[in-house]
Amino acid sequence: MVYLREELFWKLMFACPHVRMGVLGNMARRLQVYQSQELHREKLISLGTMAAGLMHELNNPGAAARRAASQMRENLSNMQQISLRLCSQDVMTNGQAECLRVLQEQALQPRKPSAMSSLDQADAEDELAAWLEDHGIENAWKLAPTLSAIGFNEQTLECAQHEFPGNTLSDPLNWMAALISSVQLVGTIEESVSRVTDLVGAVKKYAYEDKPQRHQLDVHDSIQSTLVILGHKFRQKELVVEKLFAPGLPPLSTCGVGLSQVWTNLLDNAIDASPQKGTVTVRTWVDGDSVCVAIGDAGEGVPEENRKLIFEPFFTTKPTGQGTGLGLDIVRHIVVDKFGGEINLDSVPGKTEFIIKLPVVS
Repeated sequence: MVYLREELFWKLMFACPHVRMGVLGNMARRLQVYQSQELHREKLISLGTMAAGLMHELNNPGAAARRAASQMRENLSNMQQISLRLCSQDVMTNGQAECLRVLQEQALQPRKPSAMSSLDQADAEDELAAWLEDHGIENAWKLAPTLSAIGFNEQTLECAQHEFPGNTLSDPLNWMAALISSVQLVGTIEESVSRVTDLVGAVKKYAYEDKPQRHQLDVHDSIQSTLVILGHKFRQKELVVEKLFAPGLPPLSTCGVGLSQVWTNLLDNAIDASPQKGTVTVRTWVDGDSVCVAIGDAGEGVPEENRKLIFEPFFTTKPTGQGTGLGLDIVRHIVVDKFGGEINLDSVPGKTEFIIKLPVVS
């Protein structure tokens, strides 16, 4: 091995072309190796980030599907018990059988529960619950949310009121409610599986840089589907969801995808931050050529020193093992990069809101 002082090295480089070519060629080869290693390293980091994010996103639909399947098992058991009681009674009249057939056809129509504001939904449930209780229906206040979700009201049940005298209507309506609940749970499972499929498709599109097609997207419907999937988490903490949906909200015309992931992450964070029996608010409104959505909770708020860091990947204030720190990074990426929108945070102790602004055409 030869060692040269710096000034001799540069003189040799200047005076001898062969040495210059050898040194520079060796440096070029080393630079290529270094760049190749750095590229490989960046790919591994991206893959790790994507894998962690995918696991984060798969958790909620997987839990929702498992919960829905468990509830369906309970519904089937209840339907069997009610069916046995009905079979042990006298044979139904033709009028009773026809009335139940009409109600069942309406219950099995393939449609999602309508996305109503919290006030409208509460009024419909209270009105139906009062009617059911007046007619001696068992579990009236429990049945009302399920029945009203598919549009059942006093007029819908008018035929049943006349055909089933006394308290004979209780078992048929409880059986009908279990059937409706099971149909809705099937929808939840379909939504969850569809979410998993969409996530896998998103990974494929990311890998192959496939450009999505322009489509129409109903923001209220997207939020409502996410609320259904996360319903078990709201029930576990006994949280109230206050929906303040603006009437006539225009659909988004966009090539962006993944908006349900935004609602999932923001609502999941709101649930974690909320105190037991607290309230999570979801507000929508129109601002010029944009649709705005605010998701808020009544938790302790985000400390000032963390507000500039919360959208950074892997930053989390949750205990080890409870958060990946990728949720809000995913939200920012989808809202800003895919939909051309904005996301802002408004937080004080007792009230935190993430405000999403999405252009109607993007």
